[in-house]
Amino acid sequence: MDFEFLVNGQIHKLSLEKKGEKFIFSNGNKTSEADIKFTGSNVISVLIGQSSHKIYFVRDKDKTYVYVGGRHFIAEKAERAAGGIYQAGSERAGEDNLMVKAPMPGKVIKINVSEQEKVRKNQTLAIVEAMKMENEIKSSVEGFVKKIFVSPGDLVDSDKPLIELGRDE
Repeated sequence: MDFEFLVNGQIHKLSLEKKGEKFIFSNGNKTSEADIKFTGSNVISVLIGQSSHKIYFVRDKDKTYVYVGGRHFIAEKAERAAGGIYQAGSERAGEDNLMVKAPMPGKVIKINVSEQEKVRKNQTLAIVEAMKMENEIKSSVEGFVKKIFVSPGDLVDSDKPLIELGRDE
């Protein structure tokens, strides 16, 4: 089976084939063999060689929020790119990275910055708990905090902005 989907705004193509109890998957010119097992309704255990990974995922409308190895990703069907909603490198994508959103529905545990504070790329801005895991929400740009929309204890969904950033001019 071939799949085409967006992950954080970039198109990825993946081929998956079942061979006995194992799966063969290809992403571009890289091919790997894996043992894949569902260990819960939203948890997959993946063994690639000697490396084991737990993948947590939640579906929300037309998006799937994926957590693996402390990193989070948003996956959705690639057809959305054709409508101009999420095209990598577009002017809209540049604007979106200034609005920091939760990767999935959860509870704000901590806000690590204040309004007008300067921030660096990859600086932790907030911590959101989702699926019993604390997730660091990091800045995607160098700049400053324009506005904070939430407080610790707030319940948030993936469409609600947490923090708005501004770029240094």
